[in-house]
Amino acid sequence: MSTSTSSPSRKPRIFIVATDGKIYCNHDMVAICRVAGNRSTRPSHAFYGCPLWPSMDCKFFIWKEDVDAIFAGHEYRKVLELRNKALEIKIANLEVEKMMLEEENKNLKLKMAKSTFVSKKYYIICIVIVVYLLSFLY
Repeated sequence: MSTSTSSPSRKPRIFIVATDGKIYCNHDMVAICRVAGNRSTRPSHAFYGCPLWPSMDCKFFIWKEDVDAIFAGHEYRKVLELRNKALEIKIANLEVEKMMLEEENKNLKLKMAKSTFVSKKYYIICIVIVVYLLSFLY
């Protein structure tokens, strides 16, 4: 989470920014960048707002220049790069784990098929022996 504090007279705004840089409204939906109209105190200035406006608006609003000022520093970019690298490593580890599980699954299926074949083989041998023994009784 980040707070917008570019103007000391304004109340800080809390908003969510994903690792890909997208800003989210209070509905946890990607905020839409719009341009203020002539009746605004800042006509032609860009701002982020709720994508459900005006029907189910969550009242999320922040000026784009405030967001840009917060993230102009290289620290946030560095954090995002590190987080992105960590996620790439996690993805690579999950892919390796997936390959290992697939191989284990394949081996277990082979083992199960062999044991089924062996048990069927012994079952047939038992039937042959029973038939053979029964032939002596009759």
